[in-house]
Amino acid sequence: MTYDLNDPADYKRAMKGLMWGDHGVLRQRFHNMHRVGGEMWRGNQPSPKRLKALKDMGFKTILNLRGTQPGRHYYDLEHHTCAELGLDIVDLPWGSREAPYVERIEHLIKVFDEIAYPAFMHCKSGADRAGIVAVMYKLLHEKAPFEEAVEQLSFKYGHIKQGKTGMLDHFFDLYRQRNAASPIEFLDWVRTEYDRQACHDGFMASWWGSALTEKILRRE
Repeated sequence: MTYDLNDPADYKRAMKGLMWGDHGVLRQRFHNMHRVGGEMWRGNQPSPKRLKALKDMGFKTILNLRGTQPGRHYYDLEHHTCAELGLDIVDLPWGSREAPYVERIEHLIKVFDEIAYPAFMHCKSGADRAGIVAVMYKLLHEKAPFEEAVEQLSFKYGHIKQGKTGMLDHFFDLYRQRNAASPIEFLDWVRTEYDRQACHDGFMASWWGSALTEKILRRE
């Protein structure tokens, strides 16, 4: 489905999709917004109204962790609004139920170094993809201690490690175990030892955690 957001009727149709099809109505007051560190913040999918508020607060860059999805109401509305407001927006595809790709981790280093701050990163709920990329920001950009960084991926932000989204925790647990055996920098481990397929194959979610994230919360 495509939208001409300069057409009032199409704009209204896209907003209806955002509010009801993407659960935007539940995010009108709850933004799950938290400071990651420095001038980086995290949260859930912003509406056009929320983007205007972020602009007014001084934010310069939006990191969209839901990837490039033209034709989707939330995506088209976000890009249309950012263009109107003069906000930079960067699409970064990240998965909440898959072992991370090395090239995506490497790409974050460049993104974090080059974007204009203050910046706001988001996925749909602000819990899982925002969680792992927030950990990466702490590790790769701030050079924070590992245990401090992984606190960004926790129930405090709505992340549930017992479900399929626990794949993200499993990834970091593999590094924790390897580092405990013989110290190695996180990025060195990613570049030289991390086996994405083995990470993927080695994780199994609990049945109740999967029911919670997939059936009840309907996490993306």
